[in-house]
Amino acid sequence: MLAGAVFMAMSVTVWLRGSAALPLPGEEIITRIHSLATLYQTNSTLVLRTYLQLQGAPFSDINFSFPSWFENGLPTAAMGYMTWRCLCPADRLLQARQAFSAISEFFQLVRDDQMALNPKAYELHRLLEVAQRSSEALFSNLNDAMLILGYQSPSTQPEPLSWASTDDNTFKRKVRGYVVCREYGDWLTRVPKDMTRLKDTQNRRESAGQDRKDCCRS
Repeated sequence: MLAGAVFMAMSVTVWLRGSAALPLPGEEIITRIHSLATLYQTNSTLVLRTYLQLQGAPFSDINFSFPSWFENGLPTAAMGYMTWRCLCPADRLLQARQAFSAISEFFQLVRDDQMALNPKAYELHRLLEVAQRSSEALFSNLNDAMLILGYQSPSTQPEPLSWASTDDNTFKRKVRGYVVCREYGDWLTRVPKDMTRLKDTQNRRESAGQDRKDCCRS
């Protein structure tokens, strides 16, 4: 599964001769991001479940959930419907790109934490590595989408973590890992919806001859 996902992320889709129509480059990259996020959703569910099982109470308790826990520097996928619906195409891509950039860095810290807290949890270590690589692949494709669709992005992006994060106590490290795994899954649920909305918005504006950089207000 991982090999197929990486190949899918790194390669350009090949369209066979005789197909009905070739998609525009923008449509292709949006479709690829949608497919990748959907593909990675299964791993996100498994990594969260496996992570919680190995952290002890209260994390391992049946039906554990603590949606009010957040992590400084880690973008949350949560957003009001009307705010989400009216995001500019560039903002929709930029938010997802920033999220997976941060998530991939956070996953490295979570992996380091779990190597110390659960050194023999080999399956969890593997799942966290897959999640980190998947986040990096999505970040790369989202970055490509910004370029292909001609949207400007900040030249520099602040790092969400510092070396001081390594001094956190055991409980805080476990909380952070939970939030990272949860947000990873939430972003993978949101991104396909973002890409569907983005494609619909692009098509409507092109049909109406509108500037693609105008924000949705209706």
